[in-house]
Amino acid sequence: MTRSREPALLPAGGLAAWIALVSASSVLFSLTLACATPFAALATVSGLGMRRGQALALMGMAWAANQAVGYGLLGYPRTPDSFAWGAAIGLAALGAAVAVTAVRARSISPLVALGVAFALAFAVYECVLFAATGILPSAEGAFSAEVVGRFLFINLLALLGLLLLHRLALAVRLLPPAEAPLLARA
Repeated sequence: MTRSREPALLPAGGLAAWIALVSASSVLFSLTLACATPFAALATVSGLGMRRGQALALMGMAWAANQAVGYGLLGYPRTPDSFAWGAAIGLAALGAAVAVTAVRARSISPLVALGVAFALAFAVYECVLFAATGILPSAEGAFSAEVVGRFLFINLLALLGLLLLHRLALAVRLLPPAEAPLLARA
């Protein structure tokens, strides 16, 4: 019999604190990186640390914050193509989170789960966006090895930062110790 790795619901304060931390990180990423917001990293920490519904809600909030920053502060063009790309990014972010929650159910070590989850999140995110180029206009070279490699590097750095933020939140007891068992042991 396989033991379920579905984390228990967080106490209201722990859940609210983690949502606030990840959402604030998303806003900061959006302000500094604009279109390079590391949604694969956000999906990894959300999907490994929360129930599927919570992770999807958090990714939806992160995407909405990204769009609000982009259109409200960074001057994204208000065109049908731009809105369609925004929707594609949202679908890609949600798809990445769903993929990560599937990894959590496997009986593998937390460190392996983290690596597999991140790789899967990044692959799903990029594949959904690449598929969108079939119907939406995109720049030539948008999926070149150089560009995808740069996004991978940004996501890796963001993942490390989010994991450090998680450890810090646990250390100062902003989050309860039992929160996100896979993240806490990775």
